[in-house]
Amino acid sequence: MADTMKVLLIVLLGLSCLALTCLGQQLLVKHAPSYVTFHKQTPDATVSSSDLHNIIAGPLGLSNRPHSAIQSKSVLKRPKANVLVTVVTHKDQKELPLDSMAKFPLDWDMPFVDVEALMNSAQSKFLEKDPLMLDLVSNNQFFDVKTTSDLFQSLPGSFAAAKDRLLDPDSFLFGSAHKSGSLNASLTSDGGLLAEIQVMRDVVDKLSKSAEKLATGAPDLLSFTLTGLKGIGEAYGADSAQTKDAQKLVAKHLDEITDDLKNIYKGNVMVEILTAPSIEQPYVRKTRSLKAANGTDYSKLNLALEWDQDFPAAFNISLFLVLTLVITVMFIAYGMWNMNPNLESILYRVPQDENKKLN
Repeated sequence: MADTMKVLLIVLLGLSCLALTCLGQQLLVKHAPSYVTFHKQTPDATVSSSDLHNIIAGPLGLSNRPHSAIQSKSVLKRPKANVLVTVVTHKDQKELPLDSMAKFPLDWDMPFVDVEALMNSAQSKFLEKDPLMLDLVSNNQFFDVKTTSDLFQSLPGSFAAAKDRLLDPDSFLFGSAHKSGSLNASLTSDGGLLAEIQVMRDVVDKLSKSAEKLATGAPDLLSFTLTGLKGIGEAYGADSAQTKDAQKLVAKHLDEITDDLKNIYKGNVMVEILTAPSIEQPYVRKTRSLKAANGTDYSKLNLALEWDQDFPAAFNISLFLVLTLVITVMFIAYGMWNMNPNLESILYRVPQDENKKLN
């Protein structure tokens, strides 16, 4: 009997740990246009993290394998932008108090989101256009900013620069409606989260002030990875007052940023919040040969584009020009082969006339 109770206790503990883990990793859709539909959600239905880029790419028209979780009812419409915010939380923290249109539990089979594959798909499909793309990851007191637009080149690259931005009069800390509660910006853990929020606010402000750069005809892709909430949970504990204030602050700013994005893109935008227990960078396998050059900057080379809109016209012109020349040469060769080489022929007429003139 005692052994049976021990086994039941172990099973219950395992199930509770699994439930807490599943609770900490989920995908929430904060906003989506009316023509975007969501699959009927069941408690046991999960979405793999390795399929997240296909789920996001489906409504944007960037994937040939759309996922059933999120689909578009219209083939003529697509969102003007997609914004993904990944919030890394402590393993013992409670669920963020966020409202959402849809919620999908995650199977965290891959500890990162393949944002680079999504951006490569957008660049390959909209080669002639210049969509705004930004992948901002905060990790180890630094901001890893990956972008192709000059609009985001002025973003800070370190937490120290972002903390200095908090001292400016136009930072969110000086607003009457934004209170940090028990958080102290001078501390490492607290200041890291506040700096992440400030950088996100600056990105949204840049978008609102540069409306002319949004009309590119291609969907904009923005991705943010915030790790400050996990740092506060590790520093103070999951049930501390600082952690609760940090969760409220993050939820409040995510709601405000969603409203700002809806106004900027006139409601035609998708905003997703991904809560994850951990995040890692994808491993890239690099190969090198003995004759490989070091430090080659391919952007400075005069390389031709992989595809150009004039390729079909150039191919047709070259094809029919070659066919015309081949047929012309065949007719000329056939006529010369069957020409009668007598004295009345054109081959002998000109030389005989010249001989008569000379005589």
